[in-house]
Amino acid sequence: MSEKTNSAGGSTKWIVTGVLALIAAAFAIAVIAGNGSDDASGGSTQDSSTEVSIPSGGSSPSVVGAAENQPVLVTGQTLDPLGSTGADLSVGANAPELTGSGFDGTPISVTPGDGTPYMLVFLAHWCPHCNAEVPRLVDWNASGMVPDGLRVIGVSTAVAADRPNYPPSEWIVEKEWPFEVMADSTEMDAAGAYGVDGFPFFVVVGADGTVKVRASGEQEIDVIDRLVRDALAS
Repeated sequence: MSEKTNSAGGSTKWIVTGVLALIAAAFAIAVIAGNGSDDASGGSTQDSSTEVSIPSGGSSPSVVGAAENQPVLVTGQTLDPLGSTGADLSVGANAPELTGSGFDGTPISVTPGDGTPYMLVFLAHWCPHCNAEVPRLVDWNASGMVPDGLRVIGVSTAVAADRPNYPPSEWIVEKEWPFEVMADSTEMDAAGAYGVDGFPFFVVVGADGTVKVRASGEQEIDVIDRLVRDALAS
């Protein structure tokens, strides 16, 4: 009798152990599958910073017809990063052509050398310096200080769904941005082509298609105006 009881107890023990092992294995498979799903969707984004990175976020529009990122075709030689010391060696170089679109898909192109001077302003919706700079540019436009014939284009880049002021398609409207806006690609092709290494980032391209000046960081209205006018006069 004793042997039968011990045998039954041992069998029960092995059955319970086997069931627990199966449950543990199933849980491990579920965790691995869940992690794979997160990686496929882009993973986590980096912490907010004024430095250029390629955060995740992708196209997750909250406005009907809006896509926070759009494809950008770059034609021509890309510019080196501006850097923080020394002369800008890209001044005088031919600026690359950008073919892209706005948030709603409306075509927007930057075609250096077409006889039109351009001012590109690269902005990130989460950047505190961009949020301080945009009102200055709005006031600069409202004051009538923008030179005649200058085509000002904001480039929304470094889009991240988990950072402040997302989506940029709404942020730019709330800020009452008065100029055109090109949506950069998820790979930040437009920003990379112009050597953007901080936000906000300004580039003035002359009517001849060459880079006249690049600047990074917040600028007061009088500095913006002088920077632009001196660049166009060169």
